[in-house]
Amino acid sequence: MQNKPVLSRMLTLIIGTTVATAAIAHSGATGIVKERMDGFKAAKKSMKVLKSAVRGADFATIAGEAEALNLWFNQLDNYFPQGSNPKPSEALDLIWEEYDRFSSHGQDSANASAALLRAANEGDEDLAREAFSELAASCKACHDDYRD
Repeated sequence: MQNKPVLSRMLTLIIGTTVATAAIAHSGATGIVKERMDGFKAAKKSMKVLKSAVRGADFATIAGEAEALNLWFNQLDNYFPQGSNPKPSEALDLIWEEYDRFSSHGQDSANASAALLRAANEGDEDLAREAFSELAASCKACHDDYRD
């Protein structure tokens, strides 16, 4: 495993969730809503980095980003406790009505990011492209169903 890049990426994610300037981008979000919005913002940034890294077969970058995303997706349920949907949240109330289905989308993303990490560790370009496509599709499926 790529410990130094993963630790660096995790530190970046943690800092990204606590930086005060991020509050401006989230129009007054606080608490768990702000934390999850910051987490999704970091995940979006990771996906952009991954897109380029997968195209360039940059396996060190892929491994670091995939591991950080995998940690995020494996903790995702913790960022959606019941009653945590005040504006400016973009989450639909449907999340809590279909929580098991919503949670399975997060698990799909966790599984896809784990597959991407395996592909990076194996240096398999084809598998990395396939896993990245699955990860992007899992993100899109959840956003299509549960994001305003």
